[in-house]
Amino acid sequence: MADLADYSHPKPVRQLLESLARVICPSRAQELELIDDIVDHVELSMRASPAGVRAALLTGFSGYELAAMVYPSHFGKRASKLSDDQAREYFHSWFHSKLGPQHEFAKGVKGLVALACYEQPAMMADIGYTPQEWIDKSIRYRLQTYDAAIAKRAVDILAPDPLPGVIGPERS
Repeated sequence: MADLADYSHPKPVRQLLESLARVICPSRAQELELIDDIVDHVELSMRASPAGVRAALLTGFSGYELAAMVYPSHFGKRASKLSDDQAREYFHSWFHSKLGPQHEFAKGVKGLVALACYEQPAMMADIGYTPQEWIDKSIRYRLQTYDAAIAKRAVDILAPDPLPGVIGPERS
């Protein structure tokens, strides 16, 4: 596995991602004070991404940030400086845009930020997502259901070869 890139969010990108996290994530993320952790997780994801992907995201962030300045309802403000309602309206304009690059950027950023949100242990606990419990329950069920078949197969695998020397040289 390759080493992580030496990358950390520049301050304007961090501010923009904080704004995007408040728009994309459920309000519960703010109540649980997870916004900084979500932005940190996005940073790790970007560090693990190839340089070209990172450059494309940073270019998209710049375009998104600056294009807000000409958006009619909040002319002159950067995306990271918008109120939560304005930021939500602006993000939705990109997400539902008929322009492919805008729509695809918004869709990709939404996936990146939402993943970072739901990877937070506090958010997992809040929504009752407990994968280890499900894994343990599945293991118990499968062992109970298939134990006899597994034991029979183990005996078959470990039994001596019933046709030694018939197909090939005898194994020692």
